[in-house]
Amino acid sequence: MIRSRFLKLISGLFLLLLVNAADAQQKDARVVAQCFQVLTDVLIHDITSPLVASRDYAYSMIAFYEAARFADSNYASYGGQLNGLKAPPAPVAGLRYDWQTAGTAAFYKTSYAFVFSKEIFQKDWDALQTQLKKRVIPKDVYDRSVAFGEQVAAHILAWAKEDNYIHTRTLPRFTPSKEPGTWQQTAPDYMEAIEPYWNQIRPMVLAAPDEIPTALPAAFKSEKFIAGYKEVYAAKKNLTKDQNWAANFWDCNPFATRTVGHLMYSIKKVSPGGHWMGIANIITSKTKQALVPALATSSLVSVALFDAFIACWHVKYKTNYIRPVTAIQQLMDPLWEAVLQTPPFPEYPSGHSVISMASAVVLTNIYGDKFAYTDNSEKLYGVESRSYHSFYDAAGEAAMSRLYGGIHFREAIENGSALGKKVGELVVKRIILNQHPHIPATVSKKAAS
Repeated sequence: MIRSRFLKLISGLFLLLLVNAADAQQKDARVVAQCFQVLTDVLIHDITSPLVASRDYAYSMIAFYEAARFADSNYASYGGQLNGLKAPPAPVAGLRYDWQTAGTAAFYKTSYAFVFSKEIFQKDWDALQTQLKKRVIPKDVYDRSVAFGEQVAAHILAWAKEDNYIHTRTLPRFTPSKEPGTWQQTAPDYMEAIEPYWNQIRPMVLAAPDEIPTALPAAFKSEKFIAGYKEVYAAKKNLTKDQNWAANFWDCNPFATRTVGHLMYSIKKVSPGGHWMGIANIITSKTKQALVPALATSSLVSVALFDAFIACWHVKYKTNYIRPVTAIQQLMDPLWEAVLQTPPFPEYPSGHSVISMASAVVLTNIYGDKFAYTDNSEKLYGVESRSYHSFYDAAGEAAMSRLYGGIHFREAIENGSALGKKVGELVVKRIILNQHPHIPATVSKKAAS
């Protein structure tokens, strides 16, 4: 009788420990989303271009992952798998570390080096630290973990310094061509072309920006071109309420402005890459991933976004293609306006289509092709949530939203999606993080429902 009660007591305590451990792991995973939000808020404030934002996310998330991955021995380093990245520092054997502290320290140091509004970033980070420091960690362990995280950050920043970004800041501005059918600056603010030399940035996985062949768009004024701009014109005329919602949901234009009288002001929007990073956080939360699997998901999505933008921008400035609003105003209706504000760079291919499909491939590879979820990643910015049956479902809508919004032709959407799919496939083929994929990738039906 006494033995039976003792066994029940032990079993109860064991179950309690398991519950507490699982809860602690979930809290650890939430820290990934919290750090992401601190970085995202300052990127939005600074009106950071989608490409620069993708760079900031990628290096910061990789640093976070590399410093924290030792919490789970099933996960390998990016070292030797990403172009130019040598093996990051390793912890001292036999010493105790707190891996969440190490990871957040690496994330902080890396992100801080990239952002422009450092005071805003620091203020938000200090507020987050007040919350994170409620965890009880021995001082020697905390100090050692911070020092290790800073070592990892220094390694990642040295690697980032060699990606040619600094050199591209010194290159001349892009001058629009006067040739018919080429990109021209568009209303309302006629901004200069963004990042014309982004194809000179070192990719992380791709062998070169042009590794994946992409077909050229239809010739200006050809039969296919005429059909393309007429489709965009008709799409606006027949736009449904749901299509309009989808267009605005996926707008993600950090350069969007609004004019009231003589006053022009920017509209707070997450970048396209930031949107998909937010989706990754939603999924890791829904599936209750622990810290390292959550970081593996977020960092791998960030790598796919980084390379997808490079591949896309290589084609954009190679083709220097005309936007629908310019074509329609020149050839059909001089007063026509798109539903969305046209972003300041050439049309072909659709950037949303490329990066969305690349992200969808990575997420599908981890969580399966029938993962239903509700996307509330931009709820903080007043954007109503939408639900999807799968990541490909979301990527397909993100791509088509550009036609609904009047800023892309169908050809740019379809070929952009094809390019993004190939980028994503190369990322999941060339990068192996989890040595035993069944461990976090097995998502229960209950968690996915």
